[in-house]
Amino acid sequence: MFENFPKSDLTLVSTAGFQAKLKGIIAGNDQIVVPDASASIDIGDEIRRSLPNGKDETFEVIDPVFQEAFGGIPAHYQVKVRKKGLLPTGGGGNYTINVSGSNSRVNIHSQDNSNNVANDLKVFEDARAAVLAQLPDNNKRAQIIQDLDAAKAAVGSSDSYRAAYQKLISSAADHMTILAPFLPMLTSFLG
Repeated sequence: MFENFPKSDLTLVSTAGFQAKLKGIIAGNDQIVVPDASASIDIGDEIRRSLPNGKDETFEVIDPVFQEAFGGIPAHYQVKVRKKGLLPTGGGGNYTINVSGSNSRVNIHSQDNSNNVANDLKVFEDARAAVLAQLPDNNKRAQIIQDLDAAKAAVGSSDSYRAAYQKLISSAADHMTILAPFLPMLTSFLG
């Protein structure tokens, strides 16, 4: 039945950002018929059709309804859509970007020339708490805490921090298992 209708090459962009190519029949501004019964179309997805002018005609899926085969009509989707307009090819759309951490950033079609410095001094307090909780030797504990405080005070001065860090590592050598979880962050202050 659908073979007699002109079909457009479409791109389905899911809300998670996944893309799938499919064929469809644009039936006005508010409906698209997709003859592919295996397609996975959800509310909120986008359907895009590339135009000769280099732009994408973009539709938002409002109500995808699967129709079972009936008589001579094969199974298909009747998708109610809302026209979003014309966007540059690959522009706009459903993009979900999650970032976390002190140096997080997102670059889309750009080069990252930034130079971020993570200055999370909380690591010193966390290391101090671990030393207090896990090191029974009062003299050794006092020495390591003093060296932690000196290293914290030297953050930002490359040479001073390097010397304080080396002294801390030397004094804590016999108790490295206590400081091991904090070493990556402590090392990051070396620059």
